Amino acid sequence: MTTRRDFLLALGATAALPLVAHAGDRVDALASPTAPRTALDDLRRNPLAGVGVQLYMLRTAMRADPEGTIARIAKIGYTEIEWWGNWQRTPAQVRALLDAHKLRAPAAHVDPKELAPDRIGALLDTAATIGHSTLIVAWSGAETRKTLDDWNRFAGTFSVAGETAAKYGIRVGYHNHDMEFQRVEGVTYLDHFIAASDPRYVDIELDCFWAYKAGHDPVALLTQHKQRITMLHLKDSSGAPTHQQRDIGAGVIDWKPVLATGLANRVTNVYIERDDPADAWASAEAGRAHLRTLGF
Repeated sequence: MTTRRDFLLALGATAALPLVAHAGDRVDALASPTAPRTALDDLRRNPLAGVGVQLYMLRTAMRADPEGTIARIAKIGYTEIEWWGNWQRTPAQVRALLDAHKLRAPAAHVDPKELAPDRIGALLDTAATIGHSTLIVAWSGAETRKTLDDWNRFAGTFSVAGETAAKYGIRVGYHNHDMEFQRVEGVTYLDHFIAASDPRYVDIELDCFWAYKAGHDPVALLTQHKQRITMLHLKDSSGAPTHQQRDIGAGVIDWKPVLATGLANRVTNVYIERDDPADAWASAEAGRAHLRTLGF
């Protein structure tokens, strides 16, 4: 089974390859002005910049046929891709491929090592070419949290990287799993990260499944951290005790209040994902279809 740990190995050369879109490439809204209103329309304050899929879910397809995979993502009805991986294409080739299918890649998952001062320049050059407006780190190694001081220093690296990235009009962020909800000195690692990172440059991408698995209500987290959470990962849970991953709408999470709360605050991008689905294309199609039932 491929895990998120494989992500760091697969992304070792990310700075040389594709990531995802300029803030200026975002559209104000996807909904047609003549589209029927939904209950969520009355609650949202921010337009949803796009409905996306996380490329990690489609990694097997990408390994076999990057061009065909991107074309199929567009055909399903996605407007965005959250980039992941190294597919032996130059940044310019990736941007051309995305443009050909009217897709954006406003976020990308990157190796935390690429945020180092001596490496971030190459990463940002790649991001600017492809059009990424946010670079997300989606994993932290055990060495980053041997002590609370280690973890706080890890969080601090995002602030330094974010200040550099801001010169490109790019932000940095962190994506949670369930580990970040462990408590140290009475506070979760996620809370420590948020407190130790600079809000001027550093955002949070909330993975709703992992938060729910850890016993936290995504709506409560979106309310508590409404100034920091800008993106959501959407995958469902079978519920306690096993918390198996499910396609959204096929589990126990109520997505209407999650989306309404996020859009009432800073959330502008959502990404469908499952880590290891039996059929990745079926999950991608089911996720897009369920979001349509919610008005997106």
